[in-house]
Amino acid sequence: MEQILAFVLGVSAGVLIWAVVVAFRTTKKVNTLSEKLDGILYQIDRNDELLNRRIDGHIDFTTNLHKDSLSYTDSRVDKLESKFIGTTGAKEIQQPIKKQTKKIK
Repeated sequence: MEQILAFVLGVSAGVLIWAVVVAFRTTKKVNTLSEKLDGILYQIDRNDELLNRRIDGHIDFTTNLHKDSLSYTDSRVDKLESKFIGTTGAKEIQQPIKKQTKKIK
């Protein structure tokens, strides 16, 4: 009986030591994975911010390009208008001459 009790206590002590070691290893792995996860989340946030900045830059570039194209088109239209109108003012479009018929009374 004493031998069985000694055996059970020995095995229990071994299992307890093994459980403590496994618990510490698991804690270490959880901490490592938690640090890696924090690093990954930081990189995702950073990349998201950089992408938003890049998109905003392209939007600004496109807006400026649109404004420049409107300005250029406006200047070309003004130049064309001044060529046709000239400095003397607007030219009148000639109306077709109607034939006058005399009514005989």
